[in-house]
Amino acid sequence: MGRIKWWQFLPSLGLGFWLALPLLGLAFWLVSGLVTKHSFQLSNQSVESFKITPAPAQPSTKILFIKVTVDRARNISQVKVKQATQVYQKQEFELATTELERVETAISQKLGLPPEKVRQLLRYQIKE
Repeated sequence: MGRIKWWQFLPSLGLGFWLALPLLGLAFWLVSGLVTKHSFQLSNQSVESFKITPAPAQPSTKILFIKVTVDRARNISQVKVKQATQVYQKQEFELATTELERVETAISQKLGLPPEKVRQLLRYQIKE
């Protein structure tokens, strides 16, 4: 008789609900794992690989100015080049000449620009 009363007491606690909860959780876990696996397999098939090829650089359009400081006392020319790329860049170098034609030729060779374009961008400062 003690057992009969115990079985009658269980439905009042909602034991059917509490026993079904772990089964529902397990079912949800299994189904979500299958859906995730399926979605990962689909994403691998739909993604196309692509290559990024940089556009050919046109240095003449990116150079803002070329400043040449000719120091005749030391017989050198200091060159500063400012370029407008994604980030402003500066190049600085020295040339062992103070003759303007040689300076233009050396800058043209160093930057890979035609001499006419270099002449357009050049600004001179002469120190005695």
